[in-house]
Amino acid sequence: MFNITRNGLDAIGKELGVISNNIANANTNAFKRSRSEFVDFYSKALSSNPKSKTGLGTMLQGTQKIMKQGSPILTGSSLDLTISGKGFFILSPKEGADPRFTRDGSFSLDADGNLVTTEGFNVAGYLRDEDGNINNSAAVPLKVPLTIEDDGKVLLLTKLDVNNQGMIETTYGLNTILQRGQVALAKFNNEIQLKSTGANTYQANEKSGEQILGTAMTSNFGEILSGSLESSNTNISLEMINLIKTQQAFNGNARILQSNVEVTRRLMG
Repeated sequence: MFNITRNGLDAIGKELGVISNNIANANTNAFKRSRSEFVDFYSKALSSNPKSKTGLGTMLQGTQKIMKQGSPILTGSSLDLTISGKGFFILSPKEGADPRFTRDGSFSLDADGNLVTTEGFNVAGYLRDEDGNINNSAAVPLKVPLTIEDDGKVLLLTKLDVNNQGMIETTYGLNTILQRGQVALAKFNNEIQLKSTGANTYQANEKSGEQILGTAMTSNFGEILSGSLESSNTNISLEMINLIKTQQAFNGNARILQSNVEVTRRLMG
């Protein structure tokens, strides 16, 4: 009984951590809540007879991301992007590191015109060649010049738009319009197995499968909505109910453990 109760407290304590993390990130852009998965825990027996195995309660096998899409929140900023449907934005980290992926489309231009996240990651996409064609053979960091020279005059970037296919259109001065490139997207055969790497980003692994590159509104990829951000899919009401149930289970196991300790102390006395 002591081992069962102790294992129960350990599993419940970890479940409280998962629920607390979900609640803490209720307002994080595109955050995906996690769900705990428990399994029965048995002691190893020398005999091959299944009846000789002793149950030792439960243990936390792991957590699973719930990739259900959050609702879009209108912001009005042209570089706030939401993927309505399947897909992840591709982020280019430091040279030599594996790419990261995110659903958080809170982007901006830095002082050099690089399209970056709030954490400083470069956003990857497809560049437009000299003939005006999109080169989608490889996703590279996107960059938008902040100024251009036209007839000896320096024109400043005055407007930037992203359409539902991720195409970037820039306006310099009053009416000099230039097409720049296209935001790249990636998808996976088993996206729930993506590895969380902090800052609301993920990395691919053997369980998730390799990235499949593409663009919005093609090959089952979703649509890009400019001027909005995807909200967290955490349901506060549901998480609070789970929190109360888990706390009650923790308190119940703690009382049982305390009773076991007191009985043992009396027997030893």
